[in-house]
Amino acid sequence: MPEWADADPTAPLPAPEGQRFRGFRTEFGRVASGAAGASLSSALGKYAREASGGSSIGPRRFGPAYNAGASFAGAMADVKAGGTGQLAAGVDLRTLAGQPLDYAAQEIARALAPENADADQIAIAIQEAVAEVLPEATTFDPDAISMDQVIQILVEFFSRIIFQEITSVAGDAWNHSPSATRTTAVEADLLEIVRVTVDKHLSPRLANGLSTLSRQEIAALQRNAITEVWRDWESRE
Repeated sequence: MPEWADADPTAPLPAPEGQRFRGFRTEFGRVASGAAGASLSSALGKYAREASGGSSIGPRRFGPAYNAGASFAGAMADVKAGGTGQLAAGVDLRTLAGQPLDYAAQEIARALAPENADADQIAIAIQEAVAEVLPEATTFDPDAISMDQVIQILVEFFSRIIFQEITSVAGDAWNHSPSATRTTAVEADLLEIVRVTVDKHLSPRLANGLSTLSRQEIAALQRNAITEVWRDWESRE
């Protein structure tokens, strides 16, 4: 795990198991091929327990995402309080009011993206999350975005970040898919499972009010929720 990606960079990491990806990739390859009895639930169990190092290690990988999510939530809470979001997100959200939604999302993503190798991944996930949660909007209006929608955006953001990580770790297992149609179907099913699990554990933790939480508190709540996601998956056989 790169130090810049680690949410606990000063905590020691155990030596990685040499064959830690094998079980996950084998099961994921069976899912991709459409083999009888194969399941994404079982594949996620192997991913959480083995490939990622378990719930004490796997969620540490998303340090930059926790920071980006907390900054976005803090910026939106600041707007609701009459501010601009500049201090939290590095961009004045009110100057983006009236701009096309995709342009505003791009600018927000650019401001929140870290200066490391996760930059593109986080920027893309932010833009996709905004588009998914606000499909009816054509222009950006920060005052019209409810805090419930902010939570939905965070759920979608983390779902896509984790989805990207899982599909990347799957590696050559994707080659077992017999067609582009099958690959697309597996991707859609995987994203939905990830989304449901993230929503289950993240939404309740944020529902008591983002406006009263500091950026550090939001980041910690996100980290705790993703740890619970891992524990949920670890129990799947």
